[in-house]
Amino acid sequence: MTYSPTIGPRLKSIIQQRQADVDKSKAKKSAGQLTGAIGEFPMTRGFMSALFAHFEKTHVPGVIADIRGASPLSKSTRSRVDVMDIAEDFRDGGAVCISASPDRRFFRGSIADLATCKAANLPIMSNDIVVDQYQVLEARYASADCALLIVGILGEDTIEYAARANSVALDVLVEVRNEAELEIALRSGSSLIGVNNRDLETMELDMSICDRLLPLIPSDRALAVAEGGIRTLADIEHMAKLGAKAVRVASVLMEAPDPYEAMHLLLGTTPPEDEPEA
Repeated sequence: MTYSPTIGPRLKSIIQQRQADVDKSKAKKSAGQLTGAIGEFPMTRGFMSALFAHFEKTHVPGVIADIRGASPLSKSTRSRVDVMDIAEDFRDGGAVCISASPDRRFFRGSIADLATCKAANLPIMSNDIVVDQYQVLEARYASADCALLIVGILGEDTIEYAARANSVALDVLVEVRNEAELEIALRSGSSLIGVNNRDLETMELDMSICDRLLPLIPSDRALAVAEGGIRTLADIEHMAKLGAKAVRVASVLMEAPDPYEAMHLLLGTTPPEDEPEA
């Protein structure tokens, strides 16, 4: 039976607005123009492979650190975002990958932020509400290494979108919240599957979502990523016991006055300048 996501009024409004924004972008630069330019680009730096290598080396889930001024899917905001500085802070604090948004309206981001993040020399994910395959091409054109696809928005179309991303050498993080969505994620062939504890319509957190779904992700088919409500080292350790090999973290980092120190606190590490002299 074909799975059709149930999309509430709040999320529907966001989807409609993103589609309108995409249509404006298409008028400026066509999908064909993007594809032609992408064909001349160097290969992406492996987003999934960086997370896998980190876990193989440390046996600790690697952190995908989100950079954003706001989010339509959470209540956290940040008045000022210096993307380059924060990306470097996250890198120096121990993040394995960075996530940044090309969307200004909802995330207070910019398509240019994806290239700006490259200063940190870490793989970059485009954190967007993807409603059109054009956004996948746009993310690759703007220097992303990975795209986020939400099954709760795309439904069965996730499979086609993932194939489009792979055709331009983008990894995809396919995000799910229930068993039916997980089945689609597995059929998509994505090597990254994220389980999100946050309801995209109500913004409410239910940490039992990861408890239930993470153990269902076959480790030989995909690298499991825990998302939503992860704020402490204890949270990361709990997700690791459930099978997560990476975690995606946003609010606790972007709410902090100092993202660098917040990253160290999250990982339970000590900033080098704070270590006692020998």
